[in-house]
Formats: sequence, structure tokens, C-alpha cells
Amino acid sequence: MPERAIRIEGGVAYVPLTKGYEAILDVEDVPLVEGFCWRASVARRADGSVRTVYALRWGQGSNGKRCLVYLHRVLMSAPTELEVDHRDGNGLNNRKRGEAGNLRVATRSQNQHNQHIRPGNTSGFKGVTFFKRTGRWRAQITTDKAFKHIGYFKCRTSAAIAYMKASKALHGEFGRST
Repeated sequence: MPERAIRIEGGVAYVPLTKGYEAILDVEDVPLVEGFCWRASVARRADGSVRTVYALRWGQGSNGKRCLVYLHRVLMSAPTELEVDHRDGNGLNNRKRGEAGNLRVATRSQNQHNQHIRPGNTSGFKGVTFFKRTGRWRAQITTDKAFKHIGYFKCRTSAAIAYMKASKALHGEFGRST
């Protein structure tokens, strides 16, 4: 497969991928990714909508076998026991520097704290469900691999505010409330 040209605009580089996608990265990182044919890996939800897209290529692992190489892991030189988190949830935004910086090394737990609201969510808020038995909205959060009950609330907005506060306190910069 022929190499596709990387487009540079100011301090931003655009790496063309398959399926019409482009990965965005800082121009300083171009030497790390040029010379390879990167492709788009599209993860879809059950309804067919796009959940996320990552840039990847085939490479050779330390054991000599073929393996997938993710662009964001290359850029962050992430150790195998850690993950790379995209702050904004956009797997194609691979900028590291300045205000636009989107990548950070994270534990599995931290990366999960930064997940978006689940598709089947009916309350419209992360961590908030309607509890039929009490007729109230329940807020709960995951921490240390266990659910933590925050409380029951008359309205879902109050439950969402309680979740946001708990997320900030428990998850810090990795907390996401939407």
C-alpha cells in the first residue's frame, strides 16, 4: 500500500487514514509516524453508530510476531502496563502539547473514569438512574472497582450535580460527568 502524504498546517499535522479519516497530532511528532501507512479502526455501537475511531498500523512486537501499533501509544511511549487516555474522548485527536494537548498516560481505572455517558442511559446524566422502588433518582459512582452509593434525589438534575461533585473528588482530572 503506498504511503499517504501527511498534511501540515502551522503547528498541527494531519495523518491520512483509511475510510476517509485523519489523525491530528503536533507537527513535532511527525518523525515518529511518517513512513507508515496508518489506518482507521472504527468501533461501532450495537445501533451501528460510531463509538470511537483510533489510528493504528501493523508492526512487529518484541516477540517477533505481528501486532497492532496504536498511534497514540507511539506518541506517548506508553509502557505496556499503562494506557493512553484521550481527554476529550476523540481517538483521532492525538495532540500532546499546549492548550490543545489531549493525550495523557493513565491507569486502566483512570481511563475508565473518563468514559462518556453510556448509550443506553435513560436519565441523560452519567451515574444517574431512576430507582423504581423509591420513586427517586439514584446517583452512584465507581471507585476502587466497586460502586459507591451517593444518594437518592427527587430530581435527576440534583442527582447529576451530586455525581459531578463526587467524580471531581474521587477521580480528579480524569473525572467526566457527560
